[in-house]
Amino acid sequence: MAAIKGQNLRLLLTTEQGGDARCIAASQTCTVHLALQMEEDTTKDNDNDWIDYEPVGINWDAQAQALVVVDAEDTGGVQIGDMLQVGMEVLVQFSPTSGTKNREAEQSIVEGYAIISDLQINATNQELSTYTVQLTGSGDLSFVDPNA
Repeated sequence: MAAIKGQNLRLLLTTEQGGDARCIAASQTCTVHLALQMEEDTTKDNDNDWIDYEPVGINWDAQAQALVVVDAEDTGGVQIGDMLQVGMEVLVQFSPTSGTKNREAEQSIVEGYAIISDLQINATNQELSTYTVQLTGSGDLSFVDPNA
């Protein structure tokens, strides 16, 4: 079993129709979150003391925090300016990476379409400026079969 270092597990976005997936530049953290919404399904007909639950919905989201950088020569990553359109749908991939700046993606673990639902820019005095982008799944999040 080989463990993957956090620096080598990245969120990649495809921001243009038919474009290439690119890593979020200067990323510090990234998260993919899957959730199952459950509702109580217990009635007076139940004859045990346990509460029954049924699944009623599935959703997913992803988030990344990155440094705000202005590097005209760095064209290999997704910059904050590429994500300023809140409401834009993008293809999201969660993938191990390697190579220069850890931006050469290997086989994705999961991928799906999401909407950029929130963009927050943080500019604290005497600290590096960061931004956080929140992506809300707009369809299935698919696990990619590495043997396919």
